[in-house]
Amino acid sequence: MDTMEMLQQLEFEGDAFSFELLSVLKIPIIFILIGNILFATFLYLRVRILSDTYKTPRNKMVKQLMAIHMIVVIVGTLLSLLFVILT
Repeated sequence: MDTMEMLQQLEFEGDAFSFELLSVLKIPIIFILIGNILFATFLYLRVRILSDTYKTPRNKMVKQLMAIHMIVVIVGTLLSLLFVILT
C-alpha cells in the first residue's frame, strides 16, 4: 500500500460536520414557545386571583376572557410548534 493511498483513506469529507441554520434555530424557538405558554398560564392565575380577591360585577367576564385567551395561546403555540417541527 502506497503512502498516498493511506492518506486518501484518512481524508474525510466535510459532510459529517455540516449543519443547517434552520435546525439550529429550532431549539430556541421551541423554548420561546414554551415560555409563551408559561407566561400565559401565570397571567391567567394572576388575573384569576385578583378577580377572586376584589369583587366587581365584571369578574365573570374577566374570567371568561382569560379562559379564551389561554385557549387561543395554547392552540396557537401548538400550531407554531407543529410548523417548527415540520420545517
